[in-house]
Amino acid sequence: MTADIGTEHDPLAVCEAAARAAGRVLTAWRGRFTAQAKGPRDLVTEADHAAQAEVRRIVLEAFPRHGFVGEEADGIATRPPPGQPGHSGSGLRWIVDPLDGTTNYVHGFPAYCVSIALADGDDLLVATIHDPLRDECFTARRGGGAFLNGEPISPPAVRVSDEAVAAVSFPTHVTVDAPAVRDFLAVLPHVQAIRRTGSTALNLAYVACGRMHAFWVRRISCWDVAAGILIAREAGCAVGGFEGSADGLDLDAPAVIAASTPELLATFRRMLG
Repeated sequence: MTADIGTEHDPLAVCEAAARAAGRVLTAWRGRFTAQAKGPRDLVTEADHAAQAEVRRIVLEAFPRHGFVGEEADGIATRPPPGQPGHSGSGLRWIVDPLDGTTNYVHGFPAYCVSIALADGDDLLVATIHDPLRDECFTARRGGGAFLNGEPISPPAVRVSDEAVAAVSFPTHVTVDAPAVRDFLAVLPHVQAIRRTGSTALNLAYVACGRMHAFWVRRISCWDVAAGILIAREAGCAVGGFEGSADGLDLDAPAVIAASTPELLATFRRMLG
């Protein structure tokens, strides 16, 4: 760690408290929000903004010198678009998706969550993914393991792809000849099943606890994956990029494969190469 996170508050306790508070905001807004389009097939609601404001309030009251990178534009800071350096920032900052799975939330499909991580550069320190519908809270601290509602989690030892249930995240706009479609077709014949939940953070949390066995995404935003990467790693999953070492992930432009075992990660790298 290159900066002092302070000693008055436990970052993981603050992270979980903020995620649970944001979950209560999402629950309170159900049935009374309006949805707007941020872009093609990309929705946002008042609930997204209200939940992010609650997370910002809690984490910055505890750690006022930390940075804050949230998905929703709030007039406080501007960022380059995903895939460009500086997208996620540098130094100690909270990386927040206040509602991962907004389209699911809008349509009443039960797969959405709050995702919060504290990072120092590309080093992830603490993380929480909270599903308010199931009252499930996934947490992790670097070097401290991963937990679901306080109980340790770990993945099953799935080593071959035909025993694996995999998950994928697609971009908001996909054409028939898009790389995401080619990846899907490359994997489909070689796995037991593929799921698309509509929530990247939940995909990673589910790999961490063994509900699914692999997940991949080539282009995504830092707030979608930051918490899930740490939780999956601390659970014992193999997590890495599409090439290179298992630790070679860049939060400015994350491209992620997570798998139950190193053998399964290597297989997915070959299929997606």
